[in-house]
Amino acid sequence: MTTILFDLGNVLLFFDHGKALRELAKHVNPLTAMLLWARKDEFLKDMRGEADLLESGRMSLEQFYARLKSKIGLTLEYDQFRAIWNDIFTPNEPVLALAQQLATRHPCYILSNTNAAHLEYVRAQFPQLGFARGFATSHELGVMKPARAFFDGALAQFGVRAGECVFIDDLAENVQGARAAGLPAFQYRTPENLVEELAKYGVA
Repeated sequence: MTTILFDLGNVLLFFDHGKALRELAKHVNPLTAMLLWARKDEFLKDMRGEADLLESGRMSLEQFYARLKSKIGLTLEYDQFRAIWNDIFTPNEPVLALAQQLATRHPCYILSNTNAAHLEYVRAQFPQLGFARGFATSHELGVMKPARAFFDGALAQFGVRAGECVFIDDLAENVQGARAAGLPAFQYRTPENLVEELAKYGVA
């Protein structure tokens, strides 16, 4: 029986960091807000290092908030920041529905580069994710996709062998990383393509 491993972001749930930035911009100096939005891509790239620390479990959200506050002068409290930071997800309804159906016949798990706050939020907000028998996350494993150690750790956590699985991710580099770890894998594009690709692995 094929074990199905789903990525979370932009496969099961869409996410939009721009939504959080738009809200955070309301809590900084107006000039800073204009610069932040005008240089959104540059700002996100600058914050990538801190975000990687957060998602690999080497930084808490409180520490991340403190660094962000010092960079852009946020005027809101941590609890407000946490709420804005988390509220970026929307469900990919067709894929969630398919995953729930598949889970009645196949072991299904979720593998994600994410942080503790986001994981807690999505599990509470999207009960549809209950189809998964478990989550393997970068902040708990201490390493991020596409590193082989991530996939090795996830397989060990679930007690499954690579050759018994198929992994689905929206990013080509994560698919390549999974294949390097011995996992059959393919890139998610559309719900229809997902069904077609799964069929190639005998998953109807």
